[in-house]
Amino acid sequence: MNISGAGSLPGGVYDDSIHISGSGRITGTVSCTSFHSSGSGKVDGDIFCSESLHSSGSCRIEGSVQAESVSSSGSFHVGGTVSSPGTVRASGSFHSGTVNVSEFHTSGGVTVDGDISAEEVKISGGIKCSGLLNAENIHIRFGGNSGAGSVGGSSIKIVRGDNFNIGGFFYRLFGGKEPNLFDVPGSIEGDEIYLEYVGAASVTGRIVKIGPGCDIGQVSYIETIEISDEASVGSTEQLNG
Repeated sequence: MNISGAGSLPGGVYDDSIHISGSGRITGTVSCTSFHSSGSGKVDGDIFCSESLHSSGSCRIEGSVQAESVSSSGSFHVGGTVSSPGTVRASGSFHSGTVNVSEFHTSGGVTVDGDISAEEVKISGGIKCSGLLNAENIHIRFGGNSGAGSVGGSSIKIVRGDNFNIGGFFYRLFGGKEPNLFDVPGSIEGDEIYLEYVGAASVTGRIVKIGPGCDIGQVSYIETIEISDEASVGSTEQLNG
């Protein structure tokens, strides 16, 4: 099914792919093989793809997204959950209610109103996660006013990006003139943890390295701890393995 120029398509079950080129709208929940939108696309309900979803330009989905894989460039807004057994790749602006995927790789600006759950998270740019950011492997190079409610995983690395004006517009969207700390009002819990320019109430891990610019209230560790002279830590505690 194709929408070229300006047009609309009713929701329903389609046994083939849906392509939007130009300005297209789907007026309801839709199930299809794959979904491709270039230009301006909108879905009034949920979208279920047995294969891939790809968006370039501007795409707004009022409900949730379920697909084998998701890729977006430009502006991608999902009101509900983005779920996939595969990889979600986003460059530009990404906004969703929650994320539940295998791999979450983004560059640009990311806003998630709830939790992020994945096996692997790689983020370069601005990130605001209001809930729990949870993954086995987390690697974040942040810019601007970034943060998460709390962070949990096995291997956690959060550092400030080399280029603080990441993505130009997206950096200004997520921060001011000077980069701030990666703000975690709750806890960071993991196995191996390395942090730079992170502010958190507490950090707990087996091997913990607190790098420059950090402001941590309490650090609990099992095996080893390293704290930079350029970091501020309220107290430390060694736990029994």
